[in-house]
Amino acid sequence: MRFQTLIIILLFLMVGCSKHFTNQPLPNQPPKTFLTVLTDNTLRSTTSQQHLHWWGVDPDGFVVGYQISWDSIQWSRTITANDSVFGLKLNKIDTVYHFFVRAVDNDSAVDPNPASLSDPIHNSPPVVSFVLQSDVPDTTFPVATFQWIGTDVDGNETIVNYYYAIDDTSPPTRWKAVVGTSNYVTVDSSDGLTEGRHIFYLKARDIAGAESKIIRMPIDTTKTWYVKKPKGNFLIIDDYGLSDPADVFYSQIFDTLINGNIKAQDVWDIKTGYSGSSRGTYVPALINPTFVRTLKLFKYIFWYADNDPQLIIAQAALPEFVKNGGKVLFVTGFPDGTLDLTGIGDFAPINNVESNRFGLKLFPADSIVAVDPTYPNLIRDYGSIYTFPRGLLPKVNAKIIYQMLPSSRWTHDSTMIVMGVKDADQASFVMVSAILHRFGGLPPGIQNNVPAFLRRVFQGEFGVK
Repeated sequence: MRFQTLIIILLFLMVGCSKHFTNQPLPNQPPKTFLTVLTDNTLRSTTSQQHLHWWGVDPDGFVVGYQISWDSIQWSRTITANDSVFGLKLNKIDTVYHFFVRAVDNDSAVDPNPASLSDPIHNSPPVVSFVLQSDVPDTTFPVATFQWIGTDVDGNETIVNYYYAIDDTSPPTRWKAVVGTSNYVTVDSSDGLTEGRHIFYLKARDIAGAESKIIRMPIDTTKTWYVKKPKGNFLIIDDYGLSDPADVFYSQIFDTLINGNIKAQDVWDIKTGYSGSSRGTYVPALINPTFVRTLKLFKYIFWYADNDPQLIIAQAALPEFVKNGGKVLFVTGFPDGTLDLTGIGDFAPINNVESNRFGLKLFPADSIVAVDPTYPNLIRDYGSIYTFPRGLLPKVNAKIIYQMLPSSRWTHDSTMIVMGVKDADQASFVMVSAILHRFGGLPPGIQNNVPAFLRRVFQGEFGVK
């Protein structure tokens, strides 16, 4: 009997335990979330970017997705991705971003303690410097170009603007903006380039508003550059490097020519300092746009050169000048040796220069003979040395105005050589293959026809009154 009672008691206890534990399911456990930062050196640095990776563990099920937030209040919809690249934009000098992620399990339970990361983003200011050997010449007309290089350790694309000012940087209104993708600016009279001495200032600003140090041109803080205002619509381009008074010769003629209406007041010396490897002292680093835009300040150009004309500058600048209605007289010698000037046709009414030349230097009284009877003959002067002349190969539509008479002194044959052409009946471009001031005809008693030639070109062809 006692044994039966013990069995009943044990059965009762077993039923009681099963009722409260065995048949009662455990409550769902939420997942746990983990977060880390991945380094990826191939990412673009347009803005500060971070590659974040996360994962979750669920003790009694499995993770079906994740929700992310930047403030732990507003959460995204559930996503299955477990990493992403975020571009953290710089809204001020230093910015701290807070990122939160929480796992979601198969019972829609979310991690009550999301993984989080605070990411401080430090913005570095940009740096700007002028391009090497792009210094502004000591003297210019009221057109100047400045080139620079801008960099930013947060990504060069974060530079949103460059700002420049002329002379005075104090009032904010003096600064003018240039888009951050630019690397040069051309300034003129509308920017304050008046007659006198000036300084150019430049700075960069990035997307967060941080600014670079201000730099200046001329770089030497003791210097300025001088701007000279055109005194008329006639420009003389001095491309002559020999030691003789060519400048005086032309100045004396132009100062009285056509009632003094095209005086030699504006002269651009492009030869001083020039060598085969460096530009002239007063030549800008960028021919286009600086040289091109400077020529537009004038209507008439007289370009005279020695036997080494700077054809690259002429090729870059003169076509647009003529296209916009400008008139050019181009007089030059050419080198003695073999040369190929196929690009000369881009600006002049010739295709190239004859390989044929005089085998001896020109004699006094040798003449360049006018084919057009409205032009005077040009007679070689006495005393000065003159190197071998070269003939021109005119374009089909060019008009021949000068030739050199046949001579046994030509190295190849005695064919008459073209020495002067113009581009049309009413010319915009006249070219003569001669160092013109060496055809002044003096002395003794031989007529100097250079003034008559210049009058015929500028008054008869170009319409100067």
